[in-house]
Amino acid sequence: MYKKMFIGVAGILFLIFVLNYFNQANKISDNINQEAGEVEVTGKINNQEEALAALAVLEKNLQAANDEDLDLYVSTLVPSAREATKKEMAAFFEEYDVEHTLLEFKVTKDDGERIQVLARQKTINKGSNKYRNHITEANHTFVKIDGEWFLEETSMSDTQFI
Repeated sequence: MYKKMFIGVAGILFLIFVLNYFNQANKISDNINQEAGEVEVTGKINNQEEALAALAVLEKNLQAANDEDLDLYVSTLVPSAREATKKEMAAFFEEYDVEHTLLEFKVTKDDGERIQVLARQKTINKGSNKYRNHITEANHTFVKIDGEWFLEETSMSDTQFI
C-alpha cells in the first residue's frame, strides 16, 4: 500500500517538475523573442492588418530614437506635434545615448480611426551621462490620417527602474 502511494506521489511530483520546467522554458523563450524584437500584437484587435501597421510605426519610432535620427523620428508623429517634439528630442539626443526595446504591444481600443495601445518598453543607458535604466508602460494613441498611422499621444506609467 505504501509503495503504491509513494509511486503515486513521486509521479505527481515528477509531473509538477516537468510542467514547471516547460513553463520556465516558455518564459525564457518569450523573453528571448522580445529581446530580439519579435513582438506580437495582442489585445482587443478589430483589424489585424491595421494593428500591425500601428506596431510598425512604433517600431520605426523606437529605432529612429535608437539611431538618433530626428527626421525619421518626427515623421512617425502627427504633423501638429513635429515642430515642438523636434526641438525637445534634439536636446535629448544631444544629452543622452539610450537604447529602446519594445517588449509588449497590447491593443486596448481600436475603432478603425484610432488605436490605443499599452506597450512595455525597456530603455537602457548606453552613454556616459546619468540616465536610469528602466522598463515602463507606455500608453500610445495612434491616429489614421489619409490612410496612414501616426503617433498622436504617448503617456508613460508604471516605470520600474532596473
